[in-house]
Order: sequence, then C-alpha cells, then structure tokens
Amino acid sequence: MEHPEAQASPAGVDAAPVPWAPGPDAAVPVLAPRAKRRMGVVLAWCAGALAVIVLAALAAFVHASADETFDAAQARLEFAAEEEADAHRALTAAVSAAERSVLSGERIVAAASEELVHPDARSALGEALATLSGGADEARAVLEDEVDDGDVRKPMWMWELFAEASALDERREAATSSAEDSSDVERTLDDRHDRLTETAVALYASTIAAADALEAANVSARAAAVLDFRDAADRVAQQDGVGSDAAVAFSLYATNAEILASSAQSELAEKAGPLLATRLEIEAYARSIAGGVVLDFDWAPVVAGTGGSRGIGGTAAWNSARGGSSTITLSHSVAEWWPNADSRALVTHEVGHAITSKCHDRFDSQDRDANEEWATAWAISMGHTAQGNGVQAYGHPSQEMIDLAATCR
Repeated sequence: MEHPEAQASPAGVDAAPVPWAPGPDAAVPVLAPRAKRRMGVVLAWCAGALAVIVLAALAAFVHASADETFDAAQARLEFAAEEEADAHRALTAAVSAAERSVLSGERIVAAASEELVHPDARSALGEALATLSGGADEARAVLEDEVDDGDVRKPMWMWELFAEASALDERREAATSSAEDSSDVERTLDDRHDRLTETAVALYASTIAAADALEAANVSARAAAVLDFRDAADRVAQQDGVGSDAAVAFSLYATNAEILASSAQSELAEKAGPLLATRLEIEAYARSIAGGVVLDFDWAPVVAGTGGSRGIGGTAAWNSARGGSSTITLSHSVAEWWPNADSRALVTHEVGHAITSKCHDRFDSQDRDANEEWATAWAISMGHTAQGNGVQAYGHPSQEMIDLAATCR
C-alpha cells in the first residue's frame, strides 16, 4: 500500500536519513526518571535542612534550659549565701556581747565578797559565767568556718551550665546548713546570756540586805562614808544587766564598803577608853529617835562652854542634802552623867536640831532663836521635861511650836 504522503526523490539524488528523526516505529523518550531524581535530591536537601533547623532549635532550647537552670541555681545560692552571712553576723554580735558580759561578770564576781552579797547568788552567777564563757568558745569555733560569698562564674557551654548549676545547689545546701547551725548556736548563746543576766540581777538584789547588815555592823562610820555607801549600794541594786556600767557600779560598791568599815574603825579608835561603851549607847539612842537622819558624833571635854564639873554641853549642825545628816558634839560629862534625865534630855534636844534637816520648811529654820525653840519643843514632844531639854537655856517654847515639832519624826 502506498502512502499518499510519500513522494519520490528528485532524480539522481539519494535521500539521506535524518539522524534525529525517529523512525516510524521509534518510541519518544520519557523524561520522568530524571525529574524524580531531582525531586529526591530536593526532598533530601529539605529534610536535611529541616533536621538542622530542628537540631538547632533543640540545641537552643537545651541551652536556654541550661541557662535558666543555672540562673535559678545562682539565685538560690545568692539567697542562701545572704542568709548565711546574716546568721554569721548575728552570731558574731552575740559572741561579742557574751565576751563583754563575761568580762564584766568576772569583775563583779571578783569584787563580790560574802559580806557584800548573798553567797548563793554569787555562786549562781559564777556558774552562769562559766556556762556562757564555754558557749562563746563553741561559737567562735563555728565562726571559723568559711562563709560562702555567693560569687559565681557563669560558663558558656550548656553542659557546663548544667554541671555548674548542680555545683551551685551543693553550695546552697552547705550555706543553708551553715546558716542553720549558726542560728542554733546563737540561740543557745542567747539563752545562756539571759541566764547570766538573771543571776546577776538576783545578785544585785541580794545587796540590799547585805548593805543594810554591813551598815549596821559599821554604824560608827562618818556620815559621808555612810551616805556614799548607800548611794553605791542603791546604784548596784538598780542594775539590770551585765556590762561595764554594772561592773563599775559594783566596784564602787565594794570600794565604799571598805571606806565604810575603815571609817567605823577609825571612829571607834578615837572613842576608845573607859567611856566607850556608854558613848556607843548614847549614840545608839540618838540614832533610834533621829528619823533616819545620818548622825556623826564628836566628843570633847568642853562643848559650848560647858563640861566636866560645870555640867553637860552639846551642839548640833544639820544638813538637808542627801536625805539629811547632822554632826552632834557632846561633852564627856554627858557620858559620865548618863543615863540620868538631864543627859537624856540634852541628847534629845540635840537630835531635835539634827532632825531639822527633814523638817526645816516647817518653821523659820534660818533664825537662831527659832532653831533653839524648835529643838526644845521637839525634846518636850518626845516626853523630856528635865532641864537638859533646853528650857533652862532658851525658855519654854510655845505650845504651837511643841505641837508642830511633834509632827516631825
């Protein structure tokens, strides 16, 4: 069968085949496999890129987590280090306070002889001192431990961050434990310090009875020594702690106690002789009616121009300062006549002058005549009618003055 489209070749010319022209039975090339290969490459590249991105994101996340973990551990450590430092400072202050109290307490115990305080109170204070001193030694040992300063160097790599965070937590636990130990020791030290204060206050309170007994044992001491001793004893009784003020107060108390005893011994030495017992009896009588006014006594052969065979004489000078004091001077003959009515009346008259220091605002105490009327009236108000009461020398006082004098005791 002829194909209509086939034409004959021009004459004499051979037809050459076209190399690229397909034959009638040739198949057209299919390009799909190469496209698939290219698509696979693209997909592989995309998957790799995605993996890189995921890994990078994961690495960034892990690093961020490591960074946050480190920062949290650092914050916890800084807080714990601050607590440890605070506890260390508090314990240091407690130790310093304890050491000062121990030093003052030791001075007090050293000065607290048995006549100045109750022995049991002194023993209790000594025991409390030993306990507090031992506690201070223990606390100083705790303070020797190094305190975490909270300083931190932040590493760069995430694995280092995790490792360092773990190390920071260990430091935080150690700092927290140290703070708790310091606080426990501080509380124990404070309790012992409180016990020391309690025993010291009890010791101070015991000086009240001891001081009264000591003054009674040295009743012949001069008024200035007595008043100084009273002031010193009162200052000790008012103390409420164990510090330098208390130690100084107790030292002055002890010193004035020595002065009191020395003054009494000196006065007794001056009054020594056959009339000593009688003089002391007269002085005791005068003190018993003086209303708490502190009295000094001087003795002489002649007083106010009178003495010996010429009779009995006496004078008195008073001072309203520091609760009142007076110096009464009596002739030896007062003791020689004692206890007759005239000598008793004269001594009472002089005590009337002495007690003026308490009641000087009840009459014209600046007037000499008024002073004598007052002293005479006071003797009469005490029941003394013998001539030694002052009536013979100064006349009889008014009933108004007698009634007024009777209000001063």
